Amino acid sequence: MEPIILDLREQRCPMTLLLVKRAAAALSPGESMTILIADPASQRDIEKYIAQQPLDCQRTLNHDHCSLKVSKETSFNV
Repeated sequence: MEPIILDLREQRCPMTLLLVKRAAAALSPGESMTILIADPASQRDIEKYIAQQPLDCQRTLNHDHCSLKVSKETSFNV
């Protein structure tokens, strides 16, 4: 499977959040994507959105952008 990279470093709010919502909805359980963001306001909005979803997120700060590795949680029915 090819890695999913969503490069939003040239985008600003609200487009960044809309694109992340669309990409997150398309993720299958257990699948992940990497989001690249340069706009601090977009980063805050995206992290708030991710916190409200069944998604895991790992943040890495770089000198000119932020990288978020987002994974859709797997659901187990018992």
